[in-house]
Amino acid sequence: MEVGKVIYNILSNNATISNLLSTDSNTRIFPSRYNFSKNVKLPYVTYQMFADEPNNTKNGVSTYDYVRVQISIYDNNYADMITLAGLVRTALDYTSGTYNGVVVDKIFYQDQSELYDDTAGSIGLYGIAQDYRFNINR
Repeated sequence: MEVGKVIYNILSNNATISNLLSTDSNTRIFPSRYNFSKNVKLPYVTYQMFADEPNNTKNGVSTYDYVRVQISIYDNNYADMITLAGLVRTALDYTSGTYNGVVVDKIFYQDQSELYDDTAGSIGLYGIAQDYRFNINR
């Protein structure tokens, strides 16, 4: 998943976000889901691509894709989760550049919805799922 390289690069290289998501040498940014252990560390972020739409041309294969991604932010404190979600949006929205060899024309924030899992741990888990469109040059 090429877009995963972009997400991980941007978020892990943002000092404020990395500070919140790092313990020792581990950064809690995961593709698709977090592999829970006995001692779950919070907060954490997951990302998942849910659509990859080519920009078809008359002359050949697409050289430009619209990749849609959901990025989910989880914490056991609502206010902290809201703060981290805002930082993630600020880091990604309307960003462009080359990240680990992947050329991003632009990233667009699209929407978000709140989640809550009352079966997670003793106090539950708050989350926000944010949707983005990544315009990727192939």
